[in-house]
Amino acid sequence: MQREDGFTLIEVLIAVAVMSVGVAATMRVFGAAGRTTVRAQQHEVAVQRAQAEIDRLAALAYGELALTTAPASSSDPNHPGHKVSGGNFAVRSDLTEALVLSPGAGAAAKVEPGPQTFAVGTGGGTVTGRLYRYVTWRDESCPLNLCDGAENTKRVIVALTLDPMPGVTASAPVWVSTIVVDPNTAPPGSQAPPGNAPGGGDPVTADTFYLYDTPCSHGTRQPQTGGHPTRDTAATGPDAADNSTCDHPDPDHQPDLMGGSAPPGDSSTPVFEYSSDLAGDYLGGLAMVNAGTECARSYLAEDADDPQGPSKWSVHAWSTGAMPQPYQLDGQVTLSLFTSTLAGVSGSGRLCATLVDREVTDGVPSDRPLGSAVYDLPNWPRTMRRVTFTFSLDQPDAVPSGHRLVLTLHLREESSNDVAFLYDHPLHPSLLEVATPTPL
Repeated sequence: MQREDGFTLIEVLIAVAVMSVGVAATMRVFGAAGRTTVRAQQHEVAVQRAQAEIDRLAALAYGELALTTAPASSSDPNHPGHKVSGGNFAVRSDLTEALVLSPGAGAAAKVEPGPQTFAVGTGGGTVTGRLYRYVTWRDESCPLNLCDGAENTKRVIVALTLDPMPGVTASAPVWVSTIVVDPNTAPPGSQAPPGNAPGGGDPVTADTFYLYDTPCSHGTRQPQTGGHPTRDTAATGPDAADNSTCDHPDPDHQPDLMGGSAPPGDSSTPVFEYSSDLAGDYLGGLAMVNAGTECARSYLAEDADDPQGPSKWSVHAWSTGAMPQPYQLDGQVTLSLFTSTLAGVSGSGRLCATLVDREVTDGVPSDRPLGSAVYDLPNWPRTMRRVTFTFSLDQPDAVPSGHRLVLTLHLREESSNDVAFLYDHPLHPSLLEVATPTPL
């Protein structure tokens, strides 16, 4: 038979059809991938814009964190206003909080609810949308009545909706929020509601011990007169001269005092540095260097000035006066501390808190640990804020008459940054609360 070379017309048409199907499928994949990329870029822009707005609002004075007008509600479930109902805001399906519609005394409300239009980018890549703002009251569940009523802290909320771009499906709103604490509000330190001790014993109340910048050889808090270098409050050693005790003749070699009276003064009371020997930018109080990976309640006297391990710059102690009678500890302990990172940098913090029953004989302490806890916070406050945490002793215990109750704080090495603690100030009264059936 005569030989035929090449393709027939039918074969060419079939090949073209197959290739067309493949090219069309490939183009759909590229199109979907492009739209996914655009949506991801839009979402990233939205998160950054919302976070920037949160940071701006959080920098306002606490009294100014109030809505200038009531925000509008909406029947559209995809609209941020869908969470608004009258004067309330649905934070979650199971949590509704009252909107903050009135500023603090002497302040003006500065949170405009919106919506406010925004645009990020240039040309065809511009991302546009609307910004919504809300402020609500939080009813904190504080142990031992550290906060009363239903308006304890404020929740600042920002919602951001993006205008859809051609060919890109509209996305759900982006939500960002933060909690803001009133820096001028002091925990009352009052007794807890009447109750019964385990086993039906005496009623349990709460004793408050405010942290002072006063050496504990003094029986009462002393007026502050200025800043000073870090005191050597938690040193130990074989000789009496090595140990930081209330009996030591050098007041800079004693634990600081803690007692039952709140620091006096008002908003004009000066703030002093208790670590003037350490460099760093902070509002005031005690600066602490992170060092050591195990919870320490003391350090060797020879290491007091060594910043590489537990030292006077990473471990600090406070002591009560001698107990006039046996002091019962019911088991629940709460610490409320005003604190911030140095220089306002962001990062985590790991803080050890330890309670000790201390007896001193001939200048040498005999310490019996009562309980310890580690407080981990992924984002330590960057400005001076109050943090409060509670831990329980292993069992109810007692500090005998004549002994002292000692609190030590240790900033561990796992912390991202050095931090500061502010106390002994009327606006920043850091304190320890202890549940007890035998209040002082």
